[in-house]
Amino acid sequence: MRPPAMAWMSDELIAETRRVWSEAYRRVISEEEAVEILTNVRRLTEVLWRAEQEKKQP
Repeated sequence: MRPPAMAWMSDELIAETRRVWSEAYRRVISEEEAVEILTNVRRLTEVLWRAEQEKKQP
């Protein structure tokens, strides 16, 4: 069971991430690597979203 903060990461999303990135890396990535990739992508998205919001403020 994942912690509540990671509830958005479904088993299906992790499996799809493993499939896509394993192909890109030309090796099978672990579930832990997939979780790290998803966490990093989410953090990047949040940073970009915040930067966009700051640009919109007067």
